[in-house]
Amino acid sequence: MWLPVLRNREFRHLWIASAIDSFGSWLLVTAVPLHVFARTGSAMSTGLALAVQAAPTVVIGPWAGVVIDRWHRKRVLVAANVVSAAAVGLMMSAPFLYLGLAVESIGACFLGPAVGAVTPSIVGRGADLAAANSLSAFTGSAFRMIGPLVGAFLVAGGWFEAVVLVDAATYLAAAAIIGRVAVPRLARPAGIPVGLGHGLRHIARTPLLRGLLITGWAYWTVNAALTALLAPFVAVRLHSSGRALGLLIAGLGLGYLGGSALSKVLMTRFPARAVLVLAYASVGACFLATFTASALPVAVVALTAAGVPGAVAQIAAGQFRQISTPDAVLGRVSAVFFTGDGVAAVTGALIAPAIVALSGLAAALVVLSGTVLGTAATALMLLPATRVPAVGDGRDRVVR
Repeated sequence: MWLPVLRNREFRHLWIASAIDSFGSWLLVTAVPLHVFARTGSAMSTGLALAVQAAPTVVIGPWAGVVIDRWHRKRVLVAANVVSAAAVGLMMSAPFLYLGLAVESIGACFLGPAVGAVTPSIVGRGADLAAANSLSAFTGSAFRMIGPLVGAFLVAGGWFEAVVLVDAATYLAAAAIIGRVAVPRLARPAGIPVGLGHGLRHIARTPLLRGLLITGWAYWTVNAALTALLAPFVAVRLHSSGRALGLLIAGLGLGYLGGSALSKVLMTRFPARAVLVLAYASVGACFLATFTASALPVAVVALTAAGVPGAVAQIAAGQFRQISTPDAVLGRVSAVFFTGDGVAAVTGALIAPAIVALSGLAAALVVLSGTVLGTAATALMLLPATRVPAVGDGRDRVVR
């Protein structure tokens, strides 16, 4: 299934670099909050660390796309990895921990959209793009399961500095590998300015992109809200401990692995609206089954099942965004979507306690799960019914 696209040397190196990046980043997801709490004993300090990680996405994200479309994208990727490595190194010193988190998050604002913009220029916008996105998501899902567990284990053993060194090394290794990738230099059509406004106008004028942005923001906002309520759900509804929370997260990750493999088939055979409506509706149904369950095994099975369409929704949205956006504005469009996801994460985390305060935990979980079904209905109304043709192959003259 993935062998043909792996024969592409340039994509193979890009994929390896991204996989190495992903592993290092997921190591720190649990390591940093655990380390901060162990040192300070303060939930406020832990929350501040999470806020510092999220803030750059909202502030820097849209402007990162302008840089990605203006500069040679290979240089952007290498520079972002090197800067992120230096930022992670700052975390070795307690006084600079928050500064390191902020700078690393700024680097991530460039890395994600830049990889999304480079991939179509290397593999084209046909079946190979679907295979490339599917493989990248599969690898990311695997490290999403493994990385936090390894990071938590090392921090519990007093090895936070080792986690930091490994993460810094992964960024440097990724920069070295990307340095060997032949990334096509962007050929900008005359008359297309390299400013943020043009990317926003392109989204506003393109029905598919406009629909993807609105439905994606709603979907990820609800996801963030439910994620914020996952621990209370385990404690109050399931009367279980942190081990149960780990089982639920691991089950979701396992479902993501299956959905990553399935996504390629769906994206190449069906239009965006059919894929995303089915995915959002399936996730909503699985969430309802999860958050109305009173037994842990039922909740684990239901949340594992939710991971399959959840991965399809995430990968498909990115794929259809890539094929419907010209190379000249793909960096800005990708950055806008990346920023939208960050805003959704913050919004969801803020509205979750408010809904619980108004209706109680049980009702809030049902309302939020049902809202995902509403996202499916929104996608049905906003997304085009027919398949949207690719804007172009995207492969220009290769410049190392």
